[in-house]
Amino acid sequence: MHPTEWILNHNQEQIILQANKLTLFQQGKIIECVGSDNLHYLLFFYKDDFLTVQPLVEFDQASFLGHLEQKGSCIHAPSPLFSLLLPAATSLKIISPGALLTKIKKHYSSIETALIYSYFDSYIPSEQLDIFLKEVFYTLRRDGKLLAAYRLGIVLLSRGYQKEWLRSAIEHADYAHAKKYFLSPFITLMTTDPLYVEQQLFHSNNYTQLLELYQEENRVIDSLILYINVFIKRPSPTEYKNLITVLNNTFTNDEVLSFLRSLLPVVSTKTGLHQDVYERLIKNKETDAAVGLLFHYPFPLSKKDIRDLPDLLNHLSISKLELSLQSITQRLLPLVRESPQTFEKIIRATLPNLLNRHTLADIYTHLKLNEETSDIPSLSKISDMYHLVEDAENQLKLGMHYYDLGQYEKAIECFSWEMELHSNQVEPIQWLAKAYQKVGKHKEVETYHNLLKQMKHSS
Repeated sequence: MHPTEWILNHNQEQIILQANKLTLFQQGKIIECVGSDNLHYLLFFYKDDFLTVQPLVEFDQASFLGHLEQKGSCIHAPSPLFSLLLPAATSLKIISPGALLTKIKKHYSSIETALIYSYFDSYIPSEQLDIFLKEVFYTLRRDGKLLAAYRLGIVLLSRGYQKEWLRSAIEHADYAHAKKYFLSPFITLMTTDPLYVEQQLFHSNNYTQLLELYQEENRVIDSLILYINVFIKRPSPTEYKNLITVLNNTFTNDEVLSFLRSLLPVVSTKTGLHQDVYERLIKNKETDAAVGLLFHYPFPLSKKDIRDLPDLLNHLSISKLELSLQSITQRLLPLVRESPQTFEKIIRATLPNLLNRHTLADIYTHLKLNEETSDIPSLSKISDMYHLVEDAENQLKLGMHYYDLGQYEKAIECFSWEMELHSNQVEPIQWLAKAYQKVGKHKEVETYHNLLKQMKHSS
């Protein structure tokens, strides 16, 4: 999956912002990005509405950014959620807090405006923010809207804006009725005070009621973030089914697959996710991706999957796969029973790559012969090579094995050793010329050809 990127126009320059992490905290969301200028930026959202982009600054743990970092629900890139929230390649610009305030006042109530503005407490001088929030609060009070003033107070406190002036203000006896009202059950408050209810449900991790609220407000992205986080924290086949249900109700099959693939690195292979993605890839005929998944994660395969492996692998350029010894042991050894020819084809194709990344001893240890594999030519070759390493009299034979596997430098070492031991023999010199030809060292090739001519003339 390609990274999600946006374009920031700033100081007459275009900076490419690449999504890194999406965090949900109550009604707010932030996407953390890395810019092409190597600086970090934050994209601010209220519910699903994009607000602005700001450079990342140092922040206090008591600030909105601090609460979001400590208590938010995160989704890491890559994920389709990023472009779902803000389409890729959207042009953005940084605006001042004053311009932002003017913008949000046009679209939100005074309480939501105050709440949103408080998200920027790391960018606005504390005194300036306090003056604005006090103005909103006391205006509501002067207008006789005591319930609304109290509502603003507890919403700000629940957000994490813990200032003494606000705490003492809402403790005034004038707010006794309002305070009593907010002790009502959440189901009663859901209609009149969804902001406060959502904050409390978020704090208490009441996922069931929180999801109901998101569905009521048609907040699909927040629902998905929550479902994904629940699945990551409590991975199980049941939670996976719940996640699949909400994805299927919202997206196309290709989009669902994209979401699921983004979760592969962070979820246990025991949840059913990896098997499901594997089968979806097979169904879509995305063979390369399916095999990459197969060898990257140790999820269990069904008997049918194992039976179908030979056909699947026969369609691939196996030599391009950087298979680990562990994955070969886990995934390929079962093929010996089902299709020894396919097993041999894969091992033969991957041996050169394995020899580039592992010692011969390690390969031999993982793939040593047994009753089931004794007839596999490539494994017999590895066994033969392993036992020839310490045999000084048979380095020519070892070199020929290395040459056959494209390990020309190692072959040259063996042929050179053989030539030193048997300087009057033609064969190691012939092999040296062939090996140097393969690595493009034409001067050495000419030297050994001349040596062969001299030996022929002198004989």
